[in-house]
Amino acid sequence: MTFQNLFNNKKRTKKVKIKTTKKQIRDNVHPDNLFSVGYCDLQHLLRFENAFAYSCGVNGWSCDYYEFEHNNQTYIISTGYSPIGKRIDYETTKTFDNLASQMNQMNSTTYEKRVNAYKNLLGYFLDKITK
Repeated sequence: MTFQNLFNNKKRTKKVKIKTTKKQIRDNVHPDNLFSVGYCDLQHLLRFENAFAYSCGVNGWSCDYYEFEHNNQTYIISTGYSPIGKRIDYETTKTFDNLASQMNQMNSTTYEKRVNAYKNLLGYFLDKITK
């Protein structure tokens, strides 16, 4: 069962982020399936995604958690000031985020086509980081 299935009520139309601890995430996710990126490093690629949870520390907000199903595996990407997990190299994140930014500037397509294009790019990104 995925985290989103545990915390999302089907009757709600608005997604709600839950507050969690880094320890809870680490304990419930295989270490190979937990990735971290810095704050706003994937802001364009994650544009159409909703974080399912967040963590706070002594200095306030630490990170958001995004959950993805890919190749019959569940992956969590942690993004923020103090993310947890395996660090994704800067060149990979920058390359994919720049591609997503360029896609964002194409206003000639419909909303649904843009969302599908982002989902495909996100799939390629997950292929790249999980190999």
